[in-house]
Amino acid sequence: MSAQEGRSLRVSHVAGACRCFPGDPVTFYTRVEVGSQVARFTLRIVLPPGLNLVDYHALPSGSEGGEATQHLLPLVTWDGDENHVAWRVQREPGLPGRYHYEVQATVTPPDPLRPRQALDVELLASRAALLAGADGQEDRDEETATIAVEPRARALKYLPALYQEDDLMGRFLMLFDSFWLPIEGQIDALPFYFDPRLAPAGLLPWLASWIDLVLDERWPEDRRRRLLLSAVSLYRKRGTRQGLEEMLEIYAGCRPEIVEHRAHNFRLGPEARLGPGIALGTANRPHSFTVTLPLPPAAGGEEGRVPGDGDGRHGDQERRRRIEAIVEAEKPAHTTYLLHIGETAAGL
Repeated sequence: MSAQEGRSLRVSHVAGACRCFPGDPVTFYTRVEVGSQVARFTLRIVLPPGLNLVDYHALPSGSEGGEATQHLLPLVTWDGDENHVAWRVQREPGLPGRYHYEVQATVTPPDPLRPRQALDVELLASRAALLAGADGQEDRDEETATIAVEPRARALKYLPALYQEDDLMGRFLMLFDSFWLPIEGQIDALPFYFDPRLAPAGLLPWLASWIDLVLDERWPEDRRRRLLLSAVSLYRKRGTRQGLEEMLEIYAGCRPEIVEHRAHNFRLGPEARLGPGIALGTANRPHSFTVTLPLPPAAGGEEGRVPGDGDGRHGDQERRRRIEAIVEAEKPAHTTYLLHIGETAAGL
């Protein structure tokens, strides 16, 4: 590890909610990562005006060698309308460390004296600053987490000015905004439910039914997602060598070798000769192909396993039946094939 990596600092700072209303609680989560040579550091979290500090604490250390870490009592200060929470940490150098902190706050009500046009959406930015010094050098890292605060009910702009001036009406309608916000979040995330890479695992069979595909629940989740993602493309390639190769690769996790056999001793042309001494079909294997999958035995450990494997000889037989079923479903109906499975199959 280089000296620069040993002194490395990194802070991650995020908010538990991105949109809030006055009075809502919000929690800021902070993670600190330090290099092996850092003996002490200071973390300062700043809450801007509009957020009231409620609670703060350091979570149990997740660092290597965390038992040699000492958190001094946090220092809470005020600078104007800002709240500052600072942790000073001393640790035993030698191993990298990772530490987690939480700061809880509430959103304050808007100032009634502010102009109405300034009460649309307000962005509040909390800042986390990490500072460490060693051997006369000072390292620093910062990150900001921003939340959007809606101090007025959005429905007010659709009402006459008489109702917009009523503070009680604004607070009453804000209740509905807080009810609708989670529903709007679900609607905004709706496209992700139709992406096989992001949809919940329980939704995959329903997505597969849209394209008349039946997923085998014994397949690992990542391979079911990959099959569903490639299904439309595989339908277009069905009956082709490329389509069969891709289907077998999704199932087995390795690229198969497919060799197509064509007629070699019966060609029409100027040199073609037909007569009593000519025999057709000798060493001729038209409309056939050979599939080679270099897979270890099913009993050879998890590395060689494919979906549906059992143990020992039974596992090998079950795997072969499943591979044969895939080949039968994907090959052209008039063709025949030979299947070789095993670590030495490629040398056949």
